[in-house]
Amino acid sequence: MFKLLIILSLVLFANASNLSVQNGEIIAHTEVFGDSQINPSTKDVRADLTMNDSIESIKGKIYFDTLSLISDEKTRDEHMYKLLNIEKYKTISCDIRSITKVGNDYELQGVLTLNGISKNLKAKVSITQANNLISLKGNFSFNLTDFSMEPPKMMFLTVRNQIDISYNINLEVR
Repeated sequence: MFKLLIILSLVLFANASNLSVQNGEIIAHTEVFGDSQINPSTKDVRADLTMNDSIESIKGKIYFDTLSLISDEKTRDEHMYKLLNIEKYKTISCDIRSITKVGNDYELQGVLTLNGISKNLKAKVSITQANNLISLKGNFSFNLTDFSMEPPKMMFLTVRNQIDISYNINLEVR
């Protein structure tokens, strides 16, 4: 019986394809009430993903180094890095647990890990596949306070608690 389980595991693993990031971008958006927008982004997206026979079988992790998040204002970036506790938590990640077809799009369920805290995530995602390329496009939002971070205050200005994330990640099937 044990040998049969090992053989089945090897067969399933042998049928899985690895997905590597060809290119991608993740953009965060929030606002300073009464002042301006903050839109840090990263193109340093990485992934440890596998896919069996269909898009719905994609599983694994998409992540990036927190220091790769850069906005158009360096002093704000320094405050952002402090808020994100980069000395202790060097990456931000999303662990994809399931993808389900819903109408013309998909629903991604996973776990977002930020500031050392993991929270369930549900997001609508548009997924297209052409030959050996898969494109993931979508967005979701979360609150800083959900991850034990207080929105920064500067004099009379306060950063909005809600962070909106948009992403466009192109994967290559290997």
